[in-house]
Amino acid sequence: MTYHLSIFMENRPGKLERITKILADHAVNIRAISLASAGEFGVAKFLVDNGETAYNALKEQNITVSKRRILIILLSDEPGAMHGLLQVLAENEINLEDCYGFVIDRGNQAALVIEAEKYPQAEGVLREKGYKLLSDEELRSL
Repeated sequence: MTYHLSIFMENRPGKLERITKILADHAVNIRAISLASAGEFGVAKFLVDNGETAYNALKEQNITVSKRRILIILLSDEPGAMHGLLQVLAENEINLEDCYGFVIDRGNQAALVIEAEKYPQAEGVLREKGYKLLSDEELRSL
């Protein structure tokens, strides 16, 4: 199962650095990050190469962290690719709760990370439509 980590934290200097130090000390590689703040607090979302190690290391340090199931979809890095994917999800009445992406250096590909309200349905529809979904092992090899 693929997931990202959501971390609730104070919006103050050094808080994010503390988290990245914990991850670095446990040899966890950050593949993507998303950060949103609302006043004094924020949520950081981390896509990492070893989610279980990262989760346990953060919990041991009393960091407020949760695991959220995600899908990582490979897309061609061209205009309209994301629209096509979102059109498939909309046609199947699948709502996104979270979404962010990154470009993969090799072969003009991008990856879109989604947290879907109807996870099993989203996974099935995307596979049926021929979308390539990255596994944990494939994420580690990027």
